[in-house]
Amino acid sequence: MALVGLGKRKMVDGKYLYCVREGSKNHRFGDVGLFGKQAYTITYKDISAVVSSIPFKEMQPDVENLTAHQRVIEESRSFGTTLPVRFGIIFKTDDGVKKMLVKSYTDLKSKVAKLKDKDEFGVKVIIDKSDLKKISLVQHDSLEVEKIKKEISSSGEGTSYFLKMKMDEAIKNQTYRKIDQISGQIHSELTKASEEGCLLKSDFDQIVLNASYLVDRDQTTKFHQKLDKIKKKYEGAGFIFHLSGPWAPYSFC
Repeated sequence: MALVGLGKRKMVDGKYLYCVREGSKNHRFGDVGLFGKQAYTITYKDISAVVSSIPFKEMQPDVENLTAHQRVIEESRSFGTTLPVRFGIIFKTDDGVKKMLVKSYTDLKSKVAKLKDKDEFGVKVIIDKSDLKKISLVQHDSLEVEKIKKEISSSGEGTSYFLKMKMDEAIKNQTYRKIDQISGQIHSELTKASEEGCLLKSDFDQIVLNASYLVDRDQTTKFHQKLDKIKKKYEGAGFIFHLSGPWAPYSFC
């Protein structure tokens, strides 16, 4: 008798974890998971993990895979409070996922309670530091600048050239300090208008504030009004605001 598949290694499927959500009702989300696989829940007590079958291998965080990951999380959010899980977490079996729920139940239950009926909003504040002349933040009559101006008025042509360079540098440094001060004030005000604020890493020098805010859904309008008020105050000085969300609370899990 011939042995079918002899010498071929079968790819073993694992269970890809997208998120943990409130509720114990078994649910199937359809073929919305990675590689078009069906996402479904594994439950323990009153919480559930949302998973799908997937080849047990390292996942690549490309656009298609990240989009699928987020799509399942957003689908879960339509059914209740959802705790997103970072990309790339795979268990060997459904039982492995269940054991994780059992082991982490107290912590997960606490987070579900904390994040219930809340959304995350992202705020980026951008400014073009390459053209500081457009940034009307610094009074050019500060003590340091005034001192240099007096030195320029009483100096020769050669010396005044270098003093003007020194004055421009002083103005630039003051502007940078003012930008940092204002971005801190913006973050403080938005944090007060939300349940919690979280500063995020910025990969570009032009992004002077990159933050996420946890907002109760009943307070969403209030948060937007606060942001609009801040925008009106600083947009004329060269600050550009970018709001994203509502998202699952990625930064607060």
